[in-house]
Amino acid sequence: MKDSTVLEKSKNILIIIAVNLAIAFICLEALSLAFYFINQKQFFYTRTKAKEQVVEDIERLGIRVDESIVERLHPFFGYVLKQGAFPNEKLKLKVNKHGFFSLYEYPFIKTNNKQFIIGVFGGSVANNFALDEYINKILSKKLQSYPEFADREIVVLNFGNGGYKQPQQLLILNYFLALGQELDLVINIDGFNEVALSNLNNKARVEIGMPSVQHIQPLTGLASNNVSPEVMSSIVQINENKKQLKAGIDKLQTCQVALCHAVTSLQVKQLINHYQQAVVKYDTQVKQSNSDTANSSIVYIPKADSVFEDAAAFDKMASMWYESSIGMNQILSSRKIKYFHFIQPNQYYPTKRAFTAKENEIAINKESPYIEGVKKGYPVLLSKVDDLQKAGVNIFSAVNILDNTKETVYKDACCHYNSVGEEVLANYVSSSIIKVVRKSK
Repeated sequence: MKDSTVLEKSKNILIIIAVNLAIAFICLEALSLAFYFINQKQFFYTRTKAKEQVVEDIERLGIRVDESIVERLHPFFGYVLKQGAFPNEKLKLKVNKHGFFSLYEYPFIKTNNKQFIIGVFGGSVANNFALDEYINKILSKKLQSYPEFADREIVVLNFGNGGYKQPQQLLILNYFLALGQELDLVINIDGFNEVALSNLNNKARVEIGMPSVQHIQPLTGLASNNVSPEVMSSIVQINENKKQLKAGIDKLQTCQVALCHAVTSLQVKQLINHYQQAVVKYDTQVKQSNSDTANSSIVYIPKADSVFEDAAAFDKMASMWYESSIGMNQILSSRKIKYFHFIQPNQYYPTKRAFTAKENEIAINKESPYIEGVKKGYPVLLSKVDDLQKAGVNIFSAVNILDNTKETVYKDACCHYNSVGEEVLANYVSSSIIKVVRKSK
C-alpha cells in the first residue's frame, strides 16, 4: 500500500513538473514570438525567407563568416580578393582570376558588335554599383531609351574593390588596357576612400599614394617571415569565432520554434561581440608586430618621414586624385573612350539631408575613423572640380543627390547605400552620361 502511495505521489509531482515546464515553455515561446515580431516585423510561424536582422547586423559590420582572409597581395594593384571567394550561384557571380567580383573573366571579349562595354572603377561603392543586378537593369534601360544606345547590349564590368583609391584606378585601367580589354565607356566612382583612407595612411606615416593602410598593413604583416605568436593566436581565435558565427546563422534558418530562434540570436550577438574584441586585439598586435619587424619585412611599403599637417596632407590627396583622373581621361580620350567621373555622396559630408531615425541609429557613428578625412577632405576635392572640367574631364559631384530622398538610403556607418540609395545614384549616373553624349552629338 505504501509503495502505491509513494508511486502515486511521485507521479503527481512529475505531472506538476511537466505542467510547469509546459507553462514555462509557452510563456517563453510567447515572449520569443513578441521579440521576433518586434525585430523582424513579421510573425515567426509564417515568416518568409527574408534576411534575419542579426545577419543584417553582421553584414553592416563588414564581418565575413565564410572566409578567413579573403584578400591577397597583388604586385600591381596592392591587393585583390581571393579567386573563387563568395560564389553566388543564383547570380553566377564570383571573384575571377584577377581578383574582382564579376560574371566574367578578364579581359572580356565581345561576342557580337552590338555589345557596349562599360567599365566601373573605384572602391566598394563602385563595386556594389557594378554588381547590383537591379542597378544594372536601371542603367541599361535608361541608356537604351535613347537612340545612341537603343540597339546596344550593355555589359558592365567591375574593376572596383573595397578600399581602392587613386592611383589604384589609374593603374588598374592601364593594366587591363595593356591586356587588350575593350571598353566603350568608363565610370569612376570615388572620393570617399581618397580622403578617408588616405587620411589614415597619413596618420600611420604610410605614403598617401600607397593602398589603404587598413587593407595593406595586415596583409604585409602576414607576409612577413616574423609574424609573432600573438598575431597567429589572434588569427586562430578570429577563425574560430567565424566558424561559430556561421554555425549560429545556419541554426537560425532551421529553428522550428521562436524560443530556439531567440536563444540562438542572443548567442550570435554574443559571438559578434567576441569577434569584434578579437579583431581589435589582432589589429593592435599587428601594428606592434609591424613596428617591431618593419625593416625585416619581405614586402616594402614606403613610409613618410613624418605625419603631414592637415592642410598639406589634404592638398596632396586632392592633387593625386586630380592627376589620376586627368591621366585616366587622357588615356581613354586617346582611344576615343568616354570617361565619366563621379564624386560619391557620404553621410559624414554635411549637406541639407535630414537623416531618418534608422539612419541615425545605423549610419552615423560619432567614433568613426572616417569622419575627419571626409569633413576636411571633401571640400578640397570639390575645389578641384572646375579645374577638372576645364581640362576636359566629365566630372560630376554627386554629394547632394540624396538630399531630397526622405527614405533611408544609407545601410552602414561607413559609406554604403541600400537599394533606395543605389537607385538614386544609378539614375543620376545614367542621366549625366546621356546629357554629355547628347551634347557631343
